[in-house]
Amino acid sequence: MGDMLGNALSALVSYQRALATTSHNIANADTEGYSRQRVDFATRVPQQLGSTTIGSGVKVASVSRVYDNFTAGQLRSAQAAFSAVDNSYQLASQLDNALADPNLGLGASLSRYYNSIQGVADDPSSISSRQLMLAEAQGLGDRFADLSAQLASLSREVNVRISTSVSDINDLATQVADINLLISESKGKFGTTPNDLLDQRDQALLSLNELIGIKSVEQNDGTVSVFVGNGEALVLGDRTIKMNAVSNVFEPGRIEVAMDLGGGNAVISGSLSGGSLGGSLNFRDGLLDETRNELGRISLAVASSMNEQNRAGIDLRGNQGADIFSVPDPVVHRSINNSSATQMTAQITDLSQVTGNNVLMRFNGSSWSFFDEANGQPVSGVTGSGSVADPFQLSGVQFSLNGAAAAGDQFVLRPTEGATAGLKIVLTDPAGIAAAAATRSLTGSNNIGTGSISQTNVVDSSDPNLLNNVDIEFLNANTYQVNGSGSFSYTPGTDLNINGNQFVLNGSPVAGDHFFIGANTNAVGDNRNILKLAGAENLKLLNGGTVSVQDAVNGLVGDIAVATRSAQINKQSQENLLTQTRARYESVSGVNLDEEAANLLKFQQAYQAAAQATSIANDLFQNLMSAFR
Repeated sequence: MGDMLGNALSALVSYQRALATTSHNIANADTEGYSRQRVDFATRVPQQLGSTTIGSGVKVASVSRVYDNFTAGQLRSAQAAFSAVDNSYQLASQLDNALADPNLGLGASLSRYYNSIQGVADDPSSISSRQLMLAEAQGLGDRFADLSAQLASLSREVNVRISTSVSDINDLATQVADINLLISESKGKFGTTPNDLLDQRDQALLSLNELIGIKSVEQNDGTVSVFVGNGEALVLGDRTIKMNAVSNVFEPGRIEVAMDLGGGNAVISGSLSGGSLGGSLNFRDGLLDETRNELGRISLAVASSMNEQNRAGIDLRGNQGADIFSVPDPVVHRSINNSSATQMTAQITDLSQVTGNNVLMRFNGSSWSFFDEANGQPVSGVTGSGSVADPFQLSGVQFSLNGAAAAGDQFVLRPTEGATAGLKIVLTDPAGIAAAAATRSLTGSNNIGTGSISQTNVVDSSDPNLLNNVDIEFLNANTYQVNGSGSFSYTPGTDLNINGNQFVLNGSPVAGDHFFIGANTNAVGDNRNILKLAGAENLKLLNGGTVSVQDAVNGLVGDIAVATRSAQINKQSQENLLTQTRARYESVSGVNLDEEAANLLKFQQAYQAAAQATSIANDLFQNLMSAFR
């Protein structure tokens, strides 16, 4: 009877624990991150009576989580990947909407501007057409400024997202460290780990992966160490290493991510990936910077081509044309950690060679090293010593220092970064539009040969003798002189250049024949130069003379559209993967109410049976006691 009572009582206690665990599962069916728990039963140590072994009942061996480390790791990875592409897609969509609008986009503004130039070409003397052209030029400048403002707004939004993510990461890291302490204490005192604390820590780790891709390593004491980037520690046991949002050393308005080393910060932005923070950094350092640089390159191409061609003509007042737009110089940022006060300046010398890539420069005390800022790869092909007299030359840009640099000094050259915001219209007088060509050519009225001269093409508007009169006199059929000097061989059909003018002589002139070049005075109806202005849209000005402004705009809009669409597809793919992974995780660790209801009924029946066995054992014991009265 004692054995029977003991067995029944052990069953009562064990199934009471099982019922409590089942009810705990049911209560937490909707608790995020909760892993269902399972009671594991085991037989108690049996009693030995002579040669007979008698069972001693049941005990609760453990209450364990139904949990799979591999599936949980997959869920964290899927969460980090989805959060990254989702954040990138949100930001890329804003960029795509800003540039691709059919009515307000850059392509539409450029088309309206070039169409207005054609209007002046149709009627060069019309003031209203000229006013419309300047209005469209102003509109184009405003559109570039608006796009620059939108990019700046996106940069600020990214800064806010980075700062917010860093703050949330620190909070979650502290939460993980606090739970680590409780787990280690529990394991040290009782030899077991509380399941609910493990769930809370797993949920905190999953939330961390939503913000940044992490790697976690479980230690022998039950704690988990968390690492980010290239192995930088975020949590070590019950200790956290704080993550800080700091200003970029070259650009204070640009936020970077750094680890707090106690005595300073180590910037780790370039090594972080995954999560919303990784997505923000990837978007900013990739698509956003590339768009800003390419947009600046387009701005420079538009402004430079317009200015150069307008200077090659004559305005309504008979003056040589002036600039239509301002052309900003490249931006150079110096590190706030530089020990010298040396400044660096830059200017563009050949727009067709400008790539828009940013260059990081480091001085080690004796020589300079050059790197691509985006990927850190070394840059070759730099010539010059960096002095004002012998500036550095790279990809159509020259840059120089105004003094001696100190060891450790760093600079970043961004050739096109400020061009979009700095593009301004400087021509306000409609009469200043140089519709007419600057020079014209004439054939001598007394010529008797069959020679002819083409119209002039201004190839160097900066030549100080551009508008000077030129008299070409043939000494014989094969030789001529210029302004009474020299003796030059004549080859029909050859391009000739004099005082910045290019022209062609053809035919068979004879001795005494004259050809003249001079300023194109009283040319109100001439539209030769304005036609070239209208055609500048399709001039191959970029990428070594292979890409026009229109090509560049189409390429930029297309690249952003492709990047946005790719981000959207990646988001959908990662969302599906996350859904599938979460479903697998829930199938293992999630609470199934039907299953718990069945368990509840099973354990209830077992408990009632054990109670009945206890009652019977008690009755037998009472009967036995009555026999001795």
